[in-house]
Amino acid sequence: MHILVALQLNGEYRMNLKNWLQLSLINLLSLAAIEVVLRYKIAYSLSFFDQIKLLHGHFLEGTGWGSPFLLVTEATNVDFTTLEQLATASKNDYYLSHASPLGVPFHNFRKSTSEQQRSERIKKGRLCSPSYKKFLSSNTEFATMPICTASRQYQNLKIKQLKEKGLSAIDYNTEFDKVATKDCLCEGLSVSVLLKDNINVAHNLQAVAICPGPNLAYFSGTFTLSDMVGHIYGWKNILNPLPRLNMFINELNLYVDYLKNEIDKCTQILSQKQENFLSSFRANLLNGIDYYKALVPSLKKESEEYMNRMMCHLNEFQNQLNILNISANVPAKL
Repeated sequence: MHILVALQLNGEYRMNLKNWLQLSLINLLSLAAIEVVLRYKIAYSLSFFDQIKLLHGHFLEGTGWGSPFLLVTEATNVDFTTLEQLATASKNDYYLSHASPLGVPFHNFRKSTSEQQRSERIKKGRLCSPSYKKFLSSNTEFATMPICTASRQYQNLKIKQLKEKGLSAIDYNTEFDKVATKDCLCEGLSVSVLLKDNINVAHNLQAVAICPGPNLAYFSGTFTLSDMVGHIYGWKNILNPLPRLNMFINELNLYVDYLKNEIDKCTQILSQKQENFLSSFRANLLNGIDYYKALVPSLKKESEEYMNRMMCHLNEFQNQLNILNISANVPAKL
């Protein structure tokens, strides 16, 4: 997710860390002491000032805003084509993808020229592109030196391997999609600023990749820095009319989807380790739902209908999780 700091230390570990830092700095810089302060912050496309206040009041010292600033030309470097696509995007244009060559899921943008290029290349039977920068080269399945899973070299070798396995059509297509979904992020994530400033693009690789959070769907158009700051601090509202669920419901939905995807990966009998992980994950979600239910009455500025709808969503998620069969057998799907 968008958690920036996910490290929890108990008192003993906190003191050991503090002592180690103090001694290290004394030795290196001759400093007498350093105070270690652990702060918890979240970077999330928060849309309502009241929700930010709620977060600060319960368990966070700070909140960070990222994706909405993609629509602020004074703050970020987004090329004109991509900016227009983001400004007019719908909710379905944002999705959780596996395009990263490192295997880290991230939110992607369907309208991006990078996604368009990837789809066109698949249709032509010419996957991805040569890997020039090699920043994300990490795979040694076919080579001693690491290569990128989004590179043409790796994907051609992997597809050849799949063809030699004699898989069924369904299994082959599933495995092919896992390979073909990877995209070149070294080029795609950096090219937007070059296009905006009319800087020559090496190898003519002009397809733009961008990874905005899904809540950008609730902002339409472009904004000044003053507009965005005013919205963040509750002085004005720049949201579009699209109905928006409470941030806790949206976040919970992401976690439940993640659990469903993890279950889908378990095509065979679960190991004890897998069972423990899935059971623990579900238990944490159920505990979180109980906590959210206790928070609903504190949403005093919301209508009764809004709070009832939130409770209905929480009950729905709770029921879905409760009927999951996570055992030594293949778990039932949601």
